[in-house]
Amino acid sequence: MKYYNESWLSFTLAVINTYDPYYKEPERLNSTVQLRDLTEKHGLFFDELPTLKDVRAIRTYRDNLRNLIIRGSDTNLVDFLTECESHSPIKSKLYIKENGNFDFFYEESNRKDSTLKNSILAICSFTLGRELVEYGRDRLKVCVSAPCEEIFVDHSKNGLQRFCSKRCSNRFHVNKHRESNKLRDK
Repeated sequence: MKYYNESWLSFTLAVINTYDPYYKEPERLNSTVQLRDLTEKHGLFFDELPTLKDVRAIRTYRDNLRNLIIRGSDTNLVDFLTECESHSPIKSKLYIKENGNFDFFYEESNRKDSTLKNSILAICSFTLGRELVEYGRDRLKVCVSAPCEEIFVDHSKNGLQRFCSKRCSNRFHVNKHRESNKLRDK
């Protein structure tokens, strides 16, 4: 069962992947205009305009989240997502069940701090948490085609997807083929 809009997942992954060392200028979230464009591209419209403080907060969130996805423990990731989502009007708590699966407990929130930053962090945390519940941590992956470091959710039937896109898959396999030809020619 899907708990959220598919565009939220697309938006969440876009936020997580706004830093990409593959590009000459890896930071792709430098301004309020870029943040506004990113939210509007994914159908998210807010009453207030983004500020530089919002941009910095979302970049910090992104950096912490990427680090936890790549190197962090399940517990640290759950704590981080739960804290960020706690600013949402609908409060849920992500936890690890005894069998090791993820699940949610819902309760009403009395907080009224619905700033743009808090709304974006809540949407991203909510969405990523739902993906963890539905697919598990092993489906949250980093593309293996260097230099790409895109984070994606593996929705394949068998859970063996290794690349964020066909472009990365092709690049990886072409490089592998070229390397094998070099070794054979020696």
